[in-house]
Amino acid sequence: MIKALQVGFGEPVGAAVLADVRGLGVQMVRIGSYGLTRMPDAETANAMVNEVLVAGLRPLVVIRPEHASWFPPSPTLDLEVLNEPDLTGMLPEAYAAQVNAVYATVAGRHRIWAGSLSNLIPKRLAWLARVLALVPPQVCVSVHRYPKNGATPNAPQEGFKTRAAEMDALRRVVGTRPWGVSEFGYHTGPQRTGHWFWTKRWQWTDTQVAAFARAEWLLWRNAGAQWACWYQIGDGPVDPYRYGIRTFDGRWKPVSETFR
Repeated sequence: MIKALQVGFGEPVGAAVLADVRGLGVQMVRIGSYGLTRMPDAETANAMVNEVLVAGLRPLVVIRPEHASWFPPSPTLDLEVLNEPDLTGMLPEAYAAQVNAVYATVAGRHRIWAGSLSNLIPKRLAWLARVLALVPPQVCVSVHRYPKNGATPNAPQEGFKTRAAEMDALRRVVGTRPWGVSEFGYHTGPQRTGHWFWTKRWQWTDTQVAAFARAEWLLWRNAGAQWACWYQIGDGPVDPYRYGIRTFDGRWKPVSETFR
């Protein structure tokens, strides 16, 4: 299984950063038109891709349908259609139409990853199943997975009794298609469960998050993922969650060591 890292958010990230993450053992980086950011033009998009390739890494590029024609036929790229479309209110049929438009443009030239599903809960998996019924079998699948508040790697999402049952449900939806995890992670920011007198507040430590990461890498590999992508490279200056593998001032956290 390939270990990936979310690095870019719609702009070139620089050779030094890419060299650093490759040195950590990262093999693939997720870049592209993410969240509210947009790749402004084909020249910028290809510059983003090329710097990743020059660094010896495999790019996973988040695109909108209109970006599909921007990339030359060689080398073969991994293109992920949109980011968490299920959270935007987009109907499965509307999203499938966008995936099919990308497929019509790049089929046979690049690999298409569709879904970018926000999480592995039953209603989201049902949304994904409706999408996959409407797209060609050559389209691969991408999903996200974040734990419910306070959960460790052994804890399943709501609606499942075990992580094994959760993985079985995912594989039933995916079928024979290749699949990957384009976002997963744990943070060291404040957490809270309960209310009133029963409120409990705590934070995972850097050491705990590193242990969780090792458990997740193993789980995704055993479940059959082609690749899995940790979210994300760095904490922001006022980041309350701190999912990064390094602090805002550039210190690498223990989780950065798990890519080896």
